Amino acid sequence: MKKTFLLLPVLFVFFAPVSCVKQDRKIRDIVIYENDGQGKDAVLENELLEFRFLPETAEIILTEKASGRVWRSTPQGGADDPGADAITKQLMQSQFSLQYADEAGVEMTLYSGRHSVERGAYNYAAVDGGLEVNYAVGNIARDYRFPAAVPEERMLVFLEKMERSDRRKVEASYRLYDINNLRSGDDKNALLALYPDLAGEKVYVLRDNTQEYMKAQIEEFFAAAGYTYEDYLADAARYNPSGAAEKPVFNITLRYELDGNSLVVSVPFDKAAYRASYPMTHLTLLPFLGAGGLEDSGYLFVPDGSGALLYFNNGRQNQTPYSSNVYGWDEGMPRDAVINDNKAPYPVFGVQKNGAALLCVIEEGAPYAMVRADVSGRNCSYNRVYAQFAMIHGAKMDISGRSDREVYLYETRLPPGERIVERFIFCAEDGYTGMAKEYRGYLQKKYPGLQKRADGGVPAAVEITGAVNKTQHRAGLPLDLPLKLTSYREAEDMIRGFASFGWKNLRVKLIGWFNGSVDHSVPSGIKLIGKLGGRGDFRELGETAARSGYDFYAEADFLYMRDNSLFDGFGLYHDAARYVSRERIELYPYSFVWFGERDQWGKLSYLARPAYMMELIGGFTARAGRLGVKNIAFRTIGAKLAGDYNEKRPVSREASMNMQGEKLAELKSSGTGLLVNTGYAYAAPYADFITDMALDSQGFGITDVSVPFYQIALHGLVPYAGRAINLAEDYTRNLLKTIEGGAGLYFSFMTGETAILQETKFRQFYANEYGKWANDADTLYQKFTRDFGGLFSQYIENHEILAPNVTVTEYEDGTKVVVNAGDTFWDYQGLRIGADDYAVIR
Repeated sequence: MKKTFLLLPVLFVFFAPVSCVKQDRKIRDIVIYENDGQGKDAVLENELLEFRFLPETAEIILTEKASGRVWRSTPQGGADDPGADAITKQLMQSQFSLQYADEAGVEMTLYSGRHSVERGAYNYAAVDGGLEVNYAVGNIARDYRFPAAVPEERMLVFLEKMERSDRRKVEASYRLYDINNLRSGDDKNALLALYPDLAGEKVYVLRDNTQEYMKAQIEEFFAAAGYTYEDYLADAARYNPSGAAEKPVFNITLRYELDGNSLVVSVPFDKAAYRASYPMTHLTLLPFLGAGGLEDSGYLFVPDGSGALLYFNNGRQNQTPYSSNVYGWDEGMPRDAVINDNKAPYPVFGVQKNGAALLCVIEEGAPYAMVRADVSGRNCSYNRVYAQFAMIHGAKMDISGRSDREVYLYETRLPPGERIVERFIFCAEDGYTGMAKEYRGYLQKKYPGLQKRADGGVPAAVEITGAVNKTQHRAGLPLDLPLKLTSYREAEDMIRGFASFGWKNLRVKLIGWFNGSVDHSVPSGIKLIGKLGGRGDFRELGETAARSGYDFYAEADFLYMRDNSLFDGFGLYHDAARYVSRERIELYPYSFVWFGERDQWGKLSYLARPAYMMELIGGFTARAGRLGVKNIAFRTIGAKLAGDYNEKRPVSREASMNMQGEKLAELKSSGTGLLVNTGYAYAAPYADFITDMALDSQGFGITDVSVPFYQIALHGLVPYAGRAINLAEDYTRNLLKTIEGGAGLYFSFMTGETAILQETKFRQFYANEYGKWANDADTLYQKFTRDFGGLFSQYIENHEILAPNVTVTEYEDGTKVVVNAGDTFWDYQGLRIGADDYAVIR
């Protein structure tokens, strides 16, 4: 039986050089760790879990004490999997893989198993109640921190500080070259090429036959004489600037700790190291933890829109593997086209395996994450889901005028003080519903203000469009001018209409109300649109909403700056974000036909740097308040997220997310109401209402079915709705998904006729005419009130897939909502439910 222990001795560490680049921080050493292979299993445990680390392979095993279930980071028998290719076998035997690049942007992959553990280049120790495993990964050679060659004058500085016996040993290990007294076999020209200082002074050079044990002693002698890592770098650069210091070697530390029913795995950036010539670009963490094999039953859960499942061994290995960026694409990174803008609105994935559920919440580093999943049969016999993290960001430099060679520029360091943190939660209930409940509890613990709603009435929101911009001719000149769709007074009449219908607790969002258009100019100032009415009309609009018991939200975009002018407070040089390539970020809308940027037709926008965004929001809130606006609708906060890679003042995507969260918390605490689109997880807890939430999956070919995971987690806490129901491509499917996910109603209206939108860029409002929709909207609202009233303050307790396109959603009071989105009727416990219909069973 293997021995175990809880406190581990710290093993020896040695240092190797790193490329010397100019940075605003102290150079971090590359550490070559060593493991003698004699270590014992390390065990952490609490009342719920036992964690075991196996030092021979560095794999981890987790045991749930109550049930005895075991979860492994490395599949048993994976090394002998006949369906696995050589590369996947390496990944299976690794706790992480690491990608790095050279200056040409060519990426290569290293595996912790093959490139660290098998070479014994790691150690582990108990630290502050957790276990830290330190890895050196890559082209590892044992480097010693003393000079391989050094001028005599510099050498004497250290020799004179050594003990006599130590000095004799050092001198015996070096040869002192004198260009005027060479041996017959010496090549004078070769020596001068290697050691240019020989032309004017003698040079000590380490003998080639020096034994390893002697090198270790010499390292200690030099250290005692005050020889530092900076000394070593200077001496290495003197004669061998492209030598050992430039090998691709990396340091990564994985920290494991138990917290209740969770395993928390973290990767601190401050303990990571790389050489400037080989930036680490991606880190894949625990890719096979909880993986299901051919004999296992279950599925993978992925954050695809509302959520989606990949059933184990589903035979879809010929489809593209699942991958989706958490919080969407980083708008601070360049891209040439947008075919399908995949995005995960919450940083969660999970595994349901043999009747037990394991949920992973990415607590820190989520903005860098891409959730990936694949099924058995492609390159191994296991189904797995995991996260891959972008580390050092890079971009291609435009040097076409000077060279036809591609050159990439990379960030100079990882964001200081940041880390990746994954929390693996062993769920009390199995299935995706159990996972969603765990996530609900996690959110409530993280955001104490996220409490159950008191009002169970139908949550509803209406978007009213004021004006868009359209090219119009004045005095024969084409000008980009506002086109009225709904005046302030017409919007006021619309609100009175909702009140006459008896609608309660409505959120009214006004877009295109200031600075020219829906695509408004820089919101550093507020200029009402004359064609819509005056200041008094606008104030009366807000007051009418308040008298009707409705919350009125004025919408603005603080990320994309359009139509900037000389005196609008937005400076292209100091307020625009930049790519890693140092280029200012300039964006055009992407075409849905050829997928590229519409730079000949779309409107140019600049990406605002995060700090400027926060300043804008503060100023805008104050100015809007003077117009009677108490609530703000954010177009992009909570729906888009970008880092700023300006080398002089970089802001990581994680830092940008935190800035947004802090600003939303500040506004919320000041009494400002907030309405957001999409509802990314860091913004949702502060929202009064979320519009345009994904109520369905995005339909990846490899996924089997969509599930309302996010809706289960948020229902009863934050009101939400999907896309405006009158603008949905498929009205019936949108409505049924709204019902299945417990969503509220959302409409988008204008009083103008849609025909006037021809020859504009706003044809998305093709079905917005209020006059044509008013009665149908009221009929739908009244139907929702009758059928679902009282449910919106309750948690969703269960969700089941009865058959393809047939689901049942159950609430706290036992009410069940059965949705049949199939082509034929469905019999539910004797109740006949027609195709594309639903039934409420109380």
